[in-house]
Amino acid sequence: MKEQALAGINTYSININQIKIMAKGQKAMLEVTKMRMTPALSAEHQRKWDESQWECRQNDPERNYDHSRAHLNFEVRKGGVIAPVDKSICIREKVDERIAEWKAERLAAIGKEPIVRSTQHISVCLVIGGNSERMNELAFGNQVLQERGNNAHIKRMPEIEQFALDNYKALAERIGEKNIISFIVHCDEKNCHIHATITPILEDGRLSAKDMFGGDSLVAARDKMREWHDWYAAVNEKWGLERGDDIHETGTRHKSLEEHNRELHRENKSLEEELETKRRAVKGLTTMIENLTRQQNEIQSQIEELEAQLQESDSNKEAILRQISFLNGKLTDIKVGLRDKTDKLNNVNRDLDILKSAYNSKLEIFNAVKEKDKEVVNFLNHHASVIVKASILEQVLYDAARICRELPDAEAMAEDTFIDDRNYLRWEDVLNTGLHVFIAGLNGATSMAPSSGGGGTSNDMPWRDKDEDLLDWARRAMRYAHAKHYPGNRYKRMQSR
Repeated sequence: MKEQALAGINTYSININQIKIMAKGQKAMLEVTKMRMTPALSAEHQRKWDESQWECRQNDPERNYDHSRAHLNFEVRKGGVIAPVDKSICIREKVDERIAEWKAERLAAIGKEPIVRSTQHISVCLVIGGNSERMNELAFGNQVLQERGNNAHIKRMPEIEQFALDNYKALAERIGEKNIISFIVHCDEKNCHIHATITPILEDGRLSAKDMFGGDSLVAARDKMREWHDWYAAVNEKWGLERGDDIHETGTRHKSLEEHNRELHRENKSLEEELETKRRAVKGLTTMIENLTRQQNEIQSQIEELEAQLQESDSNKEAILRQISFLNGKLTDIKVGLRDKTDKLNNVNRDLDILKSAYNSKLEIFNAVKEKDKEVVNFLNHHASVIVKASILEQVLYDAARICRELPDAEAMAEDTFIDDRNYLRWEDVLNTGLHVFIAGLNGATSMAPSSGGGGTSNDMPWRDKDEDLLDWARRAMRYAHAKHYPGNRYKRMQSR
């Protein structure tokens, strides 16, 4: 079912290595939504709106539609053709046409037209993109967008078209080009992105969104979605878009820890129930095998006794032979049963080993999530403390300087301190110099930026130790800045002694 590589797709001369460097660290985005394609949703994708509808949506602060950029939207048509968005046919109608075509194909293949249940998802919507900064860079290059202004002069860059073509080709190769119903690129929102509407028809001809994007269990569904995200990241690696972190490995999540714990507990409980079912099956089969083995030994002993009687006497020979034949028949049935139960036991044991491995993996993930959460909580607590302290620094310095001006003894005590800098209006210069020294230490710079006002050079600037804590380094940078701006430049006097 998978199509051959699409022919005739246009390409542009783009330096992919440069793109990777420019966009390093940007994340790819793939969202999958099983929803019924409605005329209203189709109009949203195709921008089939009148002026009043546009006006209403432009006033939506969350979506940030820009009518002046609507002309930049485009779609990728069959064969990889870049074209303006076709608004003449509702996307829902296109979905229905594809389903009718599929029914005819199945009728010709198997002699029976498939029945589509009312609960089935006959279409799936994919949202394809990445970080807003990266996607807008692909769409507009270095052009400056006017927020809530007129951007009719903005031109669409070839990179966004090639990005769309790459993703269209990859999706066509994965699910079949026939199943891509629409592939529309929106350049008129805050974050440029692609809306792909597809029909979830599998290679074996079945219509199943569940099997295309999920499975029979929560674990299977997550594994399938991981596969989709891995595929999408591989497609867009050339565009510098990295795969987002796996939330089950890193602990990064959109849900609370309690929700994750409950979810993982449910998965573990489900696995535990499956394990218990398999253990009971093992126990039952083992008991049956033991009983059959005991019966086999008993019958074998009876046959041996009858054969011995046959050797000792010719009387009742025919009756003994009939009895031996009957017992041999029972013995054959028992041996067949033993083989069957032994094979089933081996299969159950194999399934049991797989389940145990899955269960242990889930436990590892659960423990990793908890450990990662502890790290995140500790990190947030530490930096939250720093932020809270920093938020009141300016007020503390202001209050201290005010007190010093009113109390001569306090002013003398504040001499040669940051309070003194604040009191004599040196604080902004000290802060700027400290900031530049701090950043220079992070970047490994060899000289201070001229705008720092510190006049520092690589000869007298302090340098950050290799493993020095950031807060310790920030304090040293600020102490240096204070000394540089103190009247008479105390730092140089200290060096000359």
